[in-house]
Amino acid sequence: MEKTQITFQIPESILHSLNQNREEFTLQTRLLTALQLFKNHKLTFGQATELAGMNREEFLSEVDKYEIDLIDYSASELDEELERFQR
Repeated sequence: MEKTQITFQIPESILHSLNQNREEFTLQTRLLTALQLFKNHKLTFGQATELAGMNREEFLSEVDKYEIDLIDYSASELDEELERFQR
């Protein structure tokens, strides 16, 4: 799979405030970005897992930790799905 490197700069003081080094900050940023994009239905579970750099079980644990719904249907979407299964 082809990959793209994304680089951005942050003030060193932020790392100090967070008590993190570059690697820790990078890993946390990848995770939080993946979680938010998954929560907002922008990435599938598999894509978010890949972005976070985790295996499925690790990412699932983080989804649970941050109380993100794994399956997030609106009431009307759920009704539609249930109707399809009842046919």
